[in-house]
Amino acid sequence: MILTLGPDALGAQAPPAGWEGRVERAGETIVIRGDDTGEEVLFLHSGGRAVTVSDDVGEILSAIKASGKKVELDTREGLSHFLHDSIVPLPRTIFRDVFALTIGDRATVRREGDGRLAVAFSTEFPYFTRLSREDQAPDHERFLGLLADSIDRRLSKYRSGVLFLSAGKDSTALALALAERERKDIPCVTYSIPGSVEEEYARALCRKLGLPHTVVSLDSQVATARDALTRFFTESPLPSGDPAQIPTVFLTRAAAAPGGAVIVGSGNDTSFGALPYPKDRRIVPFCLGRTAFADPLKRCLPPGSKWNYLLRDPVEILWPGLLVRHVDTSRFLAESVNTSAVWRRVRRAHRGMDIIDFRALYRGRNFEVCTEKRKIELAARAFGVGTVFPYLDRRVIDFYFNLPRDQRYDRAHWTTKRFMRDFLRERLAYDDAAIGKWAFPFDGAAFVLRMKDMILDEIRSCGLFDREGLGFLTRSVERVEAQRYVWHHIVGLFQFAGWYNHSKYLR
Repeated sequence: MILTLGPDALGAQAPPAGWEGRVERAGETIVIRGDDTGEEVLFLHSGGRAVTVSDDVGEILSAIKASGKKVELDTREGLSHFLHDSIVPLPRTIFRDVFALTIGDRATVRREGDGRLAVAFSTEFPYFTRLSREDQAPDHERFLGLLADSIDRRLSKYRSGVLFLSAGKDSTALALALAERERKDIPCVTYSIPGSVEEEYARALCRKLGLPHTVVSLDSQVATARDALTRFFTESPLPSGDPAQIPTVFLTRAAAAPGGAVIVGSGNDTSFGALPYPKDRRIVPFCLGRTAFADPLKRCLPPGSKWNYLLRDPVEILWPGLLVRHVDTSRFLAESVNTSAVWRRVRRAHRGMDIIDFRALYRGRNFEVCTEKRKIELAARAFGVGTVFPYLDRRVIDFYFNLPRDQRYDRAHWTTKRFMRDFLRERLAYDDAAIGKWAFPFDGAAFVLRMKDMILDEIRSCGLFDREGLGFLTRSVERVEAQRYVWHHIVGLFQFAGWYNHSKYLR
């Protein structure tokens, strides 16, 4: 769906069906509201005398080209943030004059005296702790019903579905909801790496619930990996900065049928309430990156050293992985800027804000919605598959966000999602303490070694990178097993370069 606002039609054109409440007239202005569930992201192009809005960034880019203009990248701040942080801070995107609106985001369009349209952005974040009514009874049966209903509604428009199942709480609860409705037509699929017990856990869970289960691994996909990744880069309107994008492509291509949908447990940390991870809590007190004095010290450490974490600002620890630093990108990207300075200003501007609220406002919107969730959507798009995010249902969010605070998290013991933990213990004897927090399993070093020819070809072919300046990083491909974090840099550069070299939206 696409909506175009011009100076003569400001407020006169009716918004597309389904956009009620998203686009509203307020006096002499138009207010465009992001989806407060995070399920959809609105994209906006500010073109001077016209503003174009769509829920598909591909439509926005096609409209720019149809108007005779060129789709331009923000090769300064936008690309620097993408390479350093894996995100481009909202409302900006990697494209010039193209913006993204999600949870709490508002864009106000006003006609200027010269007939041009000006756009101002603001945020009305709905999930600050103080906004919870805390009036919902912690009813396990009701929660299970809400999840099952959410899955049913979203799957109804697809021919088939498959659940991406890990050992984590979120996807485990979705598997339980499928079993509740006896959806044995929905297989569960787990991405597995050698030595991981996640496959064993998922298989045992599905056996207990009577659900079909399959496994996808790098070994099973590597023979056709080049074709799969090239297709992904070609069909993607945006680059992905998520470190787990590569296995997500393999998982989606192997598991889902065209016309079907993947069911994913992502997206609920923003509204459910998320505490910092144990590793982050240990690092933050020792972060030297709070001041600019730490920046020169980065030259003393190799890119793959884990000690780089201590030279980051605490805000930068919100973005998972250890991506390329400004001290490195400045050697091969002419317009690289020091984005650490941006995050220092953000932290100072929100001095005194509670860490749970700060994580929801910044990590929730920027990473969880616009990177982590987007990696699924981009992979699905490339292979003709839909996406289903049951936790981003208004009924589910309203129930969980408005539980009593001690049901949502235990601040004293730094325990998240207490209600869900109790729910899974009761229904499945789920041992949350033993299982802990599960990240998407991806042996990045093994992938780099197996695919190094393609990786180096794409990185060296990227016209935005100085090939000679890249030498210090491309040479580290051979040392990827010895330096634990080097693969993060290599895969991050590869994901951008592959997209830049192939995306049909840039051609």
